[in-house]
Amino acid sequence: MSAPDVTVVIPCRDVTGVIERQLRAIGEQATAARFEVVLADNGSSDDLRGFVDRLGLPEVRVVDASDTPGINHARNRGVEGAAGSALVVFCDADDLVHPGWLEAHWQAYLGGAKLQGGALHRVLADGSELGWQTELQDTLRFLPWAPGANCAVATEVFAACGPFDESYRGGGDETDFFWRAQLAGYELVAVPDARIDYLMRIDAKGVYRQNVAYGKSHVKLFAAYQGRGMPRSLDPAIAQRLGRDLAKLLLRGFRRDDSYRVMKDLGFAAGRVIGSIEHRTVYL
Repeated sequence: MSAPDVTVVIPCRDVTGVIERQLRAIGEQATAARFEVVLADNGSSDDLRGFVDRLGLPEVRVVDASDTPGINHARNRGVEGAAGSALVVFCDADDLVHPGWLEAHWQAYLGGAKLQGGALHRVLADGSELGWQTELQDTLRFLPWAPGANCAVATEVFAACGPFDESYRGGGDETDFFWRAQLAGYELVAVPDARIDYLMRIDAKGVYRQNVAYGKSHVKLFAAYQGRGMPRSLDPAIAQRLGRDLAKLLLRGFRRDDSYRVMKDLGFAAGRVIGSIEHRTVYL
């Protein structure tokens, strides 16, 4: 059998409770591309392989990525398992791709796009909508990057630029790769018709921990890319918002409706302080 045109890679760890609807949504994609789905099992304890076998989805297979924890290690093992495909498309187990998602990425590739970022429809677990992100991320004011939960990379880019850097964990993982690829001469293209529902965290502790990791990763990125032009200064709007959050906490206490934004900003700031200490460089 000839190699597929596209391999969809999903990094996985203990996802059998959430992944079935994602797999079925991918399987129902109407596309001219021949595709397969590779689940990169990053040390699951819930018998992912047996679960997939019971689903009986012929286009889905599991590769072992259990030797090293981390999403980038899983992504790299998935890419290695995609030998022969022209395009690798990434998504997450707990999200949901929309109809036309895969065809949008494939048509963008046929049009010359080697690096792509899709659109995120941010939703809560109950289906509540938080809004759309259709543009590439560029909040660090250096180069844009695509969301790791909805992106596509031509296999020739991996051959030229190398794999995802597995030292990035919890943040910066996709950012570093897309920056390296752009600095190597590849253009990153937004594909707004490649849409997914992107599940958001809402618990305060989870939001705080996640954004601590993001803040730390930004310092790691700065340490790596300041010599390539990444600026040191922080967007003043972020600092102003954090100042307002802290003032609210002091003046009227913590309110539940503020929890998501406040914990996000506090975690982000704490992560940058911790990262600045760890990497012995100031990036606040």
